[in-house]
Amino acid sequence: MWYVVQVRTGDERKISERFQHEIKADGEDVFVPMFERRKNIKGRWTKEIKPLFPGYIFFQTEDAKGLHLRLKKMDAFTKILMTGSEYTPISSEEEMFLHQLIGDDYIAQESIGVIEGDKVIVMRGPLHGLEGSIVKINRHKRIAIIKADFMGGPREIKVGLEIIDKKPATA
Repeated sequence: MWYVVQVRTGDERKISERFQHEIKADGEDVFVPMFERRKNIKGRWTKEIKPLFPGYIFFQTEDAKGLHLRLKKMDAFTKILMTGSEYTPISSEEEMFLHQLIGDDYIAQESIGVIEGDKVIVMRGPLHGLEGSIVKINRHKRIAIIKADFMGGPREIKVGLEIIDKKPATA
């Protein structure tokens, strides 16, 4: 099962590496879901990779109580998300949604799309088929914000989206 561990925002990668070396047991996995977008820095296009869920790390384990005990030994802020007094794994639907976004490499690749009138059409990438979830597009920053029920409630999630063309609506 996948559990979500809250950490200090900005420390996701560093804490994830520590988890890998210090507390991860055989058969477990730890990862930080990331998203990719292109960014223009001083006239050069570069790929930027940022956390998909700032402040959270995902830990795949069958022993949530054991994970909690191991986390207590670390000298960093860590907290497994809970519902009441129970450690709460993400649901199988949330797991499938997350896998659709990040694939096996845990990175949501940049999607490519066009705008026709007021309709977004994603031609390739993890947002293909999720066009109805897009609530906002920032073409300048090359990101789309999608709304999804995730980790116990509605979330707005930033994902890379390159709009390569904008056309008027066709009749």
